[in-house]
Amino acid sequence: MSKQRETLRVGLLVPSSNMTMEMDFHRELPDSFEIATARMHLPETTREAEIEMIEKWLHHANMDLNTVRPDITVFGCTSGGSLFGQDHDRKIMRQIEKETNSEAISILSALSEEFELLNAKKLIVITPYVPNLTEAVGNSLREGGLEVLSISGMGITDNLKIARQGAEEIADFVRENVSQEKLRDADCLFLSCTNLPAVCALPELCAEFPDIPIMTSNLSVINAVRRRLGKSTRPTA
Repeated sequence: MSKQRETLRVGLLVPSSNMTMEMDFHRELPDSFEIATARMHLPETTREAEIEMIEKWLHHANMDLNTVRPDITVFGCTSGGSLFGQDHDRKIMRQIEKETNSEAISILSALSEEFELLNAKKLIVITPYVPNLTEAVGNSLREGGLEVLSISGMGITDNLKIARQGAEEIADFVRENVSQEKLRDADCLFLSCTNLPAVCALPELCAEFPDIPIMTSNLSVINAVRRRLGKSTRPTA
């Protein structure tokens, strides 16, 4: 007779040019999580390319993940989920749930959970994006009831270049674009983008900015996935 073991199978949807999120998931989650990745074509980090990614390639990636029967599927693109606000992000999650037959988590939904647990209402936001994507992220956070004290984008469209940003580059950008007064007033410093290697940079960043909690896109959804372990179990032979 089969018995149950605590295992969660996670479907991970990432832009095709994302070099960071999959590694973060494999690095940060233990063996009790089974991870299957599907990629959505994205040649550059622009609004137009992300709209095409969702409209043309999300369905195909969902159907690929459906074949591994995930318990949870993560939509791994912060700016893509933010393009048209919270309602559109929820629409994406409904499509994922229908096509993968699994629970869906987006970065925006994971962040909502995380900021509530942190009791964070006032944010400093850093993105690697161009202005219209940075603005979309800020607007979606505000729509979710958060106050964005400051938001700044690095202006990068080359997704491979985003993946090469390290702790020093991120810290330099924060220092150059955020006043000490804003940092003192904020409840959290949020580093947006699933391709920005901010999880690996957290030790250096926390040492550089010790007086403010730091959250990243990938850390928020990794934490959200961890919280679901035990709610779904798989039989073993």
